[in-house]
Amino acid sequence: MTLYFDKMDAKRAEEIARNFLQQHYSVFDIKTTFENGVWLMEAQTSAFGEILKKLRIDSKTGKIISVE
Repeated sequence: MTLYFDKMDAKRAEEIARNFLQQHYSVFDIKTTFENGVWLMEAQTSAFGEILKKLRIDSKTGKIISVE
């Protein structure tokens, strides 16, 4: 099975997610998956307790689509 990644690789998507989240949280671990042209990121974070944050990043533009 061959996966096609448009413009951005997993390392760059993780860097975008980490830079965004580190503005308000400590980031411990990020899991990365690619689906339908979107990088799906799950990050273990902590501010005052551990929180799982989910981000969606457009693989063509590098823009964050959503954060949960």
